[in-house]
Amino acid sequence: MTATDTPVTQALAALLVGETTVWKTLRVSDLDILETCAKHRIGALVSRQIRALSTECDWPSTLREELAGAARNEVAREALSGRELMAVLAALSRAGVNSVLLKGAGLAYSLYEEPHLRPRCDTDLIVPRAAIDTARETLLGIGYHAPPYCDGELLFHQLPFAKTDKFGVIHRLDLHWKISTEAMFADVLSFETLAEAAIPVPRLGPHARTAGHIHALLLACMHAVMHHRNEERLIWMYDMHALATRLPTANFARFAELAVAGGVATVCAHSLTLVRARFGTPIPTDTLARLRAPRDAEATSVYLRPARRWRHELVSNLRGLNHWRDRRRLLREILLPAPSYMLDAYGLPPGSRGAVLLPLLYLHRGVRGGINALIGRK
Repeated sequence: MTATDTPVTQALAALLVGETTVWKTLRVSDLDILETCAKHRIGALVSRQIRALSTECDWPSTLREELAGAARNEVAREALSGRELMAVLAALSRAGVNSVLLKGAGLAYSLYEEPHLRPRCDTDLIVPRAAIDTARETLLGIGYHAPPYCDGELLFHQLPFAKTDKFGVIHRLDLHWKISTEAMFADVLSFETLAEAAIPVPRLGPHARTAGHIHALLLACMHAVMHHRNEERLIWMYDMHALATRLPTANFARFAELAVAGGVATVCAHSLTLVRARFGTPIPTDTLARLRAPRDAEATSVYLRPARRWRHELVSNLRGLNHWRDRRRLLREILLPAPSYMLDAYGLPPGSRGAVLLPLLYLHRGVRGGINALIGRK
């Protein structure tokens, strides 16, 4: 039994892979369906599948219309998001910044029949570390702003940006130079590796590329484990199902090779086993056997333990760094972020007037952080 093993999620998962799901056998309410679809971000996919059932569908008309209305909203939102993303990619290209789309945005436009079927909260892009400053100035130049954010080379490997368009839609963008903020995963795939095997995304224009399917599957297998404490969200699991279904059998050997070399084989075996159980995804038996093969315990497997909290992630990040100087630097970046961040985070102007308050700000931040640590909150 897993976190998503409920009658509602089982029924919706079956529906997503084309099984006829008879409403009268479900014994659930309209609200159960709507809440689950919203939580797992699968409303548009479910609406499409219900339409495909045609005359065989006995689902309540009010529920079908509710789902269809939500799907239409996603279509409208994605039309604006897609246009904005094309403008971002074109601007980066003009500035000479080579970029690759990661996760949701890339999958929406390369894997799904229609991009609105794969909703997302933000867009993830990875660029070379040397191009970060140019990329940052380019985004600021086309109307993006950077919210207050702790800097630090080891604390985070990305920069967040946001922009509100004339329709009031907020476009959020994470600019990465490594794939993860978690030290144990950060170097599993480099920008150079991703860029070499990246595939074009014609629907987003001539400047768009995203991770190839082997790398995209590896990222998808790691995503919920490394960033969301093993949350079993159906849209993420469906990403893995769709990628694995399209991956030629011969390519699974390369996938397993990358997982073993990156020290994430156990994590990938965990994710693919869940997906196969949920959707009946055809994962080659020899691939799972290789991922599960006895070996020295992989460091990343600690992320599969239940009830992980931020303090466990801190310890994992410290262990994931190879040198004591890097560990000391990471602790400094956490405990003593840059003065510019502190002033920005507390809403104070830069300059000498704000600077005199810095000792008090650091003290307040430390006390608040200590209280949060005691009560188990990040």
